[in-house]
Amino acid sequence: MLACSKKIDATINMKNSLNQSHVGKLDQTDGFSLIELLIVMAIMGILVAVAIPAYTESLRRANRAEAKSELVQVAAEQERFFSSSNSYSTDATPLNTPVVAARDRTTTNAWYVISVAACAGGAITNCFTATATPHNQQAADGCTTFTLTNTGLRGATGLTSDECWQ
Repeated sequence: MLACSKKIDATINMKNSLNQSHVGKLDQTDGFSLIELLIVMAIMGILVAVAIPAYTESLRRANRAEAKSELVQVAAEQERFFSSSNSYSTDATPLNTPVVAARDRTTTNAWYVISVAACAGGAITNCFTATATPHNQQAADGCTTFTLTNTGLRGATGLTSDECWQ
């Protein structure tokens, strides 16, 4: 019985010592201070201020690829049309029947509208210029238009032609 009493006393003493060791910690508050939270918010704000414009410009550059690809496709279709009718067309989709004069073409994701016109100083029967004009959110892009002629001459307005076509 004496051994059992010693075990009980030892258990009580251990519980008391554990409770006393946690008493000091209950007075302290855990968490972040207001200053720490404000510093983290300021850092996040700076990162967002840099990241969002860079991301937006990256999207615009990626969307330019759609215009360039579609212009090349329009030029190929114009050449196919020319081989069968011995004339180019102002229809941006000349292989669709019936051919409609001055019909524009919208790119797959509707970032650009493509039109076809006679080249400068020429007639549509012997030359054309296909022009892609930005549409929707892409209208804020620095490359305001892309052009491609029947001779393969590439052009752009806004930024330099090389910057836009790269």
